[in-house]
Amino acid sequence: MVQSNPKLTLAMPVYNGTNYIRDALDSILAQTFTDFELIVCDNASDDETCAVVEEYAAKDDRIRLIRNPRNLGASANYNLGYEHGRGEYLKWCAHDDTLSPNNLEACIEVLDARPDVALAFASTRGITGSGRITRPTGEETPSLEDSDPALRFRQAIELSGTCFPIFGVFRRANLDRSTLHRPYYGSDRGVIAEHAIMGKFVRVEDAIFYNREHEQRSINIDDKVQRSLWQTGKKSRGAAAEHLNLTKHLFEIASRHGDIVSPWRLYGHLLGRSLKPIQLGRYGLELANMISPAAAGAAKNLFVRPARSQQASEAV
Repeated sequence: MVQSNPKLTLAMPVYNGTNYIRDALDSILAQTFTDFELIVCDNASDDETCAVVEEYAAKDDRIRLIRNPRNLGASANYNLGYEHGRGEYLKWCAHDDTLSPNNLEACIEVLDARPDVALAFASTRGITGSGRITRPTGEETPSLEDSDPALRFRQAIELSGTCFPIFGVFRRANLDRSTLHRPYYGSDRGVIAEHAIMGKFVRVEDAIFYNREHEQRSINIDDKVQRSLWQTGKKSRGAAAEHLNLTKHLFEIASRHGDIVSPWRLYGHLLGRSLKPIQLGRYGLELANMISPAAAGAAKNLFVRPARSQQASEAV
């Protein structure tokens, strides 16, 4: 029987997940650490996702299904699992990824032993749609163990890679004081950066997170407006301004934790980052896109693509 206060909440946001959700559920139920609740937040799927989850929940009362009446977007659905969770720790789980059997146990051992650690996460391997192990798509984040919160904040922004640590184990007490996920694509970078202020990061090398690569992944949506639909539940040019939204989010985060580090130390880094030519170019394109997508597309073709072609020719 599930305990009234499980140590760990596993929150799985999902939309139309029948392609891989059985693999994910089997992987979770095979964990050596068992004191958890699994909250599956279904974002108004129109496939058999809920039927699959109900099948598993009938056999294991640690599993709970929340069915949204409409698609809230990914960010709100991620936060919903946190809102309903009861555990001392929380880990978000994707419906298409899997875990080594020791993943939860190894990460929780680190958090139990080290109060200075805000996030423990596994090392990453890639996995194909057919289950073949490959190199992960993107760069991994290293452990961030400097004692200076301002330096960790800076490192988290610069070294967050493909944001694999968002699927690590967090302390609920830190999530309670955080900004959580916001309605723009890439807000997981803000979540990670904010937790770097609150504590150190440890990558647990002998625990494995298997990140699945397939065509339906959100990272493979090239159109930012279309990607905003995935993130927020509706198409929005404002939400599609991902770099501007992230910068705004990071400045807000920098202002919130004066009991840990002076906001001005964090502002200094963010100002320097924001004034880099590459960032200014990104902001300009996003502002242009909000006013005139056609003009923004022309500017991108004029400046961005020739630069990429020049880089490619220099690499030959």
